[in-house]
Amino acid sequence: VVVCKAMDMSMMNDPRAQAEMLSQLEEQIQQARHAVDLNPRDATSLAKWGECLLELSMLKQGPGDSQEAKQLLLLSVEKLRKSLEIYPDNHNAMVVLASALNARAFLQPDHDVACELFEEAKGNFRRALELDDSNPRYKELLEAMDSAPQLHAQVMQQLHAQGQSAAFGMGGGAGPKVSDEDWFYDWLGWGILIVGSLGVVAMLNAKAQGV
Repeated sequence: VVVCKAMDMSMMNDPRAQAEMLSQLEEQIQQARHAVDLNPRDATSLAKWGECLLELSMLKQGPGDSQEAKQLLLLSVEKLRKSLEIYPDNHNAMVVLASALNARAFLQPDHDVACELFEEAKGNFRRALELDDSNPRYKELLEAMDSAPQLHAQVMQQLHAQGQSAAFGMGGGAGPKVSDEDWFYDWLGWGILIVGSLGVVAMLNAKAQGV
């Protein structure tokens, strides 16, 4: 099984490392896609496909790439859900799915929609802990979910304040007015996704490599 190389925060500011990671992820996605083409019920390859799509969405974080990043995130959730339909007890896939759902939640301006995604993510963390109750990381992740709705509300409050300033040219020259969606994704910069999800992916990769 090909294991996606986990990104770290320093990579996000290193164009050469980003290009290398992008190439590796695209190659691994092609391998997973080929395996699924040969066997549509290959749960392991579907899970790996979803995991790599999640990492790829993190690389596509620039303002010009926000739409592509969002689509990659949606595809990640789709592949991980399909994997779990075939193999419902894959706790690794559950944790990656929960991370992707959290990323989606923090990209939702609507607090109620975000909370629904948080609940689904929490359910996946809880089930993963049931399947691997000796894993302290799963317990930590589950406990951290209790503060997610409050954090989302705080982030949205800050983003809306910043977005309104950008939209009306406050604090600088009178620039063009931007749509709510444009400023939302540009100001967010996928930071929540990177912080919340990369740690989980790194944890799973370290476990798979026996670290």
